[in-house]
Parts: sequence; C-alpha cells; structure tokens
Amino acid sequence: MAARLTGWARRHARSRWLPAPLTAFPAADFLVPVMPNQLLLIGLSMLAPARWPVFALAFALGTAAAGGAIALGLQSAGFELSRFVSADEAGGALAEAISQFERFGLWFLAGVALLPWTPRVSVVACALAGFAPLAIFATLLMARIVPCALLGLIGAHGPRLARRNALVRRLLERAQPSG
Repeated sequence: MAARLTGWARRHARSRWLPAPLTAFPAADFLVPVMPNQLLLIGLSMLAPARWPVFALAFALGTAAAGGAIALGLQSAGFELSRFVSADEAGGALAEAISQFERFGLWFLAGVALLPWTPRVSVVACALAGFAPLAIFATLLMARIVPCALLGLIGAHGPRLARRNALVRRLLERAQPSG
C-alpha cells in the first residue's frame, strides 16, 4: 500500500490539478486527527521542490476553510450547544479556553495556529466565544501559512542541505548496495 501511494505521489506531484484536492487533507485533520499532513507536505515538496509554495498554500487554505466551516456550523447550532458545553463536566476546560479567547481575541488563535498541529480546540473555543467564522478563517489562513511554508521549505531544500553534511554523506554511502 505504501509503495503504491509513493508511486502515485511521484507520478502526480508535478500535475497542475493536485493542489485543489490536497486541501482536503488538512481539512480532514479536524475530524480525523491522525492524518500525517506534515509528512505529506514535506514529501510532496521533496518530489516537486519548485512547487513547495503551492503545496504550502493549499495546506494552509484547507485548514482555514475547515476552521471557518466548523465555526459556522457551531454558531449555527446556537445557544443550545453552548448550554450543553457548560453543563458538561468536560466543558469546564472548554469554558476556560473560551474565556481566554474572549480575553485575548483572535491573536490567541493566531498564536496557536503558528504551531505545527491543527488548532482544533482553539477553533471550537473561538466559535463558541462568538468570533465571526470569516474572521476565524482569515486568522487561520494568515497564521497557518507560516508553519506550512516552513515544512514546505524543509521538504524542498532539506535533502540537498543534508547531503552537504559529512556524517549524512558517510551514512548514505554505507547504505548504498555495493556491486
């Protein structure tokens, strides 16, 4: 399975249509938190180094779109959901997060979104704190472009820079089959 997926990625990494469906991966990370998005972004950037900015933008856009959609859905659920959250025992931690977002605003979301993982709880807390879904989308897009660009740069330039290191070069030479 991994070999087929790698072969597919090698064949399609340079195709023009790939960035659009790529946005589904970081968007799905809100629902399925075990998606290896960082590895996918680095791997695709290794396969097509010149396209790393396009891949980074696609991943940032996917996260921002999903965050905005989740915020819109939560706010559409209205006060019924917020009563459920406050009544739940686990809602205490979420209530604390909501109060932090009410206190610090979208700057707090931007700070959390700069981290390499998806800001799931932060988006929920912002939505329940009453921030506009469009503001959440814009904040996520502007902040998520930074870690996505860094991961894309690592994928695009990391292998070349690693080969300059003498230790890495020796390890690669030892790993080469002789014959």
